[in-house]
Amino acid sequence: MKKKFGARYGRLLAFLLLAAVSAYGIWVFFSGDWREALLYWRRGGAVVGIVLTLRLLDLFLDAAVWHRVQRDFGARLPWRRGFLVYLCAYAGLLLPAQLGRVVRADAIVRLGAGGFRGAITAELVLMVLSGIAAMALLAGAMTCVVIPWLAPLAAVIVVFAMLFFFEWLTVLLPKRIAAIPRTYWRQPATFLMAALVAVGWMLVGTSLYMVVRDLPGNLRLWQAWIIAPANLVLGAGTGLPGGIGAVEALLGVSLRMLEVPPAHMAFAVGAFRLLTFWIWIPLGWVALLWVNRLARRQARRAAARGEPGDAP
Repeated sequence: MKKKFGARYGRLLAFLLLAAVSAYGIWVFFSGDWREALLYWRRGGAVVGIVLTLRLLDLFLDAAVWHRVQRDFGARLPWRRGFLVYLCAYAGLLLPAQLGRVVRADAIVRLGAGGFRGAITAELVLMVLSGIAAMALLAGAMTCVVIPWLAPLAAVIVVFAMLFFFEWLTVLLPKRIAAIPRTYWRQPATFLMAALVAVGWMLVGTSLYMVVRDLPGNLRLWQAWIIAPANLVLGAGTGLPGGIGAVEALLGVSLRMLEVPPAHMAFAVGAFRLLTFWIWIPLGWVALLWVNRLARRQARRAAARGEPGDAP
């Protein structure tokens, strides 16, 4: 009883903390230069539609990879419910150090679809695959400048090398800590998922290119494929909530090096972050509240049958 009581109120406190962080993020957004970013909706309607389409393609692709990796580590979710759980992480975009992923893992547990350790291990694997994909895209884009036809080979070599490295690292870890089987990194499916994540990064980079394309400066598509993933990964690595401040600063420096004027730079960065970050937080909250409703309904049914439930 004490354990159930603690779990229930621990979740309530975590939910309130998440709400407070989101409220803080909204305050930061509206206290900044959001009006300039919103002007993009009126000035570039076609570009906004293209960027949102690219972002949706990236979202569905990322959700498919997430669903597969979670399945590999024990989660059993139908695709529709799994997609809903996947979206929950967007409610935690403003949490520091990628803690929004914990929201998804907790949702899996509450829906009775898997264990917390397996779900968190899958999230760690996804973070590793995201970093590998970003490095592979960087290698491919840089090689494309010198020898275009070698770019795919360079990307493939980086993916294989990094998967081999993590297989070696898994061997070094004590068995009780290493929750990832050594053979997982050498599976063809793991390589394919890293490749799909790289395609997702390309979609993000293309979104940045579409936003900046008509502005003064020298940004090219291959450069956007490097800038967007690198800055987002580095910004997340700072541990700041949502990378706010760090991502914008890094994007600004990158665009300034490509001779985008400061007057246009703030506008471009603000529009890119609005379309690829801020507008997705409300979607995450809708998904999280929906999952809460499903979990409550499931707990009531379990209680009616006399089974142990985990009502939030």
